[in-house]
Parts: sequence; structure tokens; C-alpha cells
Amino acid sequence: MTSGVIDPMRRQGDDSAIVNLNRRTVMSHRTMTPFLRNVLRADALLSGLTALALMADAEPLAAWTGLPAGALRGIGFALVPWAALLAWLASRGVFPAAAISTVVALNFVWALDCALAAFGVIGSPTGVGFAVLAVQAVGTVVIAELEWVGLRRTARAAASRHALAT
Repeated sequence: MTSGVIDPMRRQGDDSAIVNLNRRTVMSHRTMTPFLRNVLRADALLSGLTALALMADAEPLAAWTGLPAGALRGIGFALVPWAALLAWLASRGVFPAAAISTVVALNFVWALDCALAAFGVIGSPTGVGFAVLAVQAVGTVVIAELEWVGLRRTARAAASRHALAT
């Protein structure tokens, strides 16, 4: 009687509310796979190396690429916490699926920003600058796609585990 008052969704022998809660938990939190962990590590490493290069050599890179040194240095500083976040996510055994979806979305935004910069939205890129930005845009799309594939694989694995558990 008391449980019916406290939790009206749960009746004697009806565990659907618990199953639904478990399904939501399973689908919102995922177990890290080696594939996704490696892609996140690669993204963290490349982002970190890019950050170091942009912070250390903004002026020479600006002369070489035709992009503003201040923008390059600022991007370098912004990439430091980004690389740290990616490394932290890669170190987790379980992670919120929304975190990886956000990483994928932000990587696509970064690729778009690189493409826009290649066409002169910031500065006047040289031929080398255009090539660097194009490679950066394509590389970021590839990383984002691999992260998305990794996230989908964790969803399939979670659904399989959930199906076996019920």
C-alpha cells in the first residue's frame, strides 16, 4: 500500500518504471571502447600539439599563413583546456553520451571555422595558409566522424548489454 502511494507508477509486480529508468541510464551513460578511447586520445594529442605550436610561434606562423598572430595565439590558448577535456574523457571508463556528442558537434564547428578562415573571413591567408586551414578542416571532420562512429558503437554495445540483462 505505502509503495503504491509513494510510487504510483510501480504496482505489485510491475517493474516497468525501474526498467525505463535503467534504460535511460544505460542510454545516457556509456562504457568507453578502445576505439573511441584511441580516437579521443589522438584528438587530444593533435589539439595539444597545435596549441603549443600556436602559442610558441604565433608570429612566424602568422607571417607564413597570412593569419593574424593574435588570433593564432588566442586559438592556441583556447585549445589547451580543449585538449585537457579530450584527454580526461578518454581516461573515463564510463562517460555521458552527451559529452561525446558535444565534442563531435564542436569539432564540426571548428572545421567550418577553418573553412571560413581559408576563404578570408579572418585575415588574408596565403597559399600556405589556405592549405593549412584546408588540411585542418578536413582532418577535423575525419576525427569528428571517427568519434561519432565510436559513440554509435558504444550505443550498440549498451543496447546489447541491456537486452541481455532484461
